[in-house]
Amino acid sequence: MKEFPSRLIPKNKDRFSNYCYNRNIAYLRKEIYELVIMGDENSYFELDKFERRHKLKKGEIEKMSDTVSEELVELGWNVKKSFGNTGLFIYSSENPPPSCYDDEF
Repeated sequence: MKEFPSRLIPKNKDRFSNYCYNRNIAYLRKEIYELVIMGDENSYFELDKFERRHKLKKGEIEKMSDTVSEELVELGWNVKKSFGNTGLFIYSSENPPPSCYDDEF
């Protein structure tokens, strides 16, 4: 960052949490994009690690993952959470990848 954004002013303090949320969801999209273009649909995105690394507030990762899941579905992908909602599989086939653990009993 070459300079501070003009919106970083005391008057906008009430908006900082929204700025942070938008920044983190952008990071989430970027990391998921990088996973998807690697081409291994048997791999999954580790939501819990992302949550810890970015020190998200309670409930934020669920909201973010729901948002990006909807966006991916709109793009034609299939999406499924696994491993107690800590792993996000993104795949093109009708059935989830073999490593996708079904949490439903």
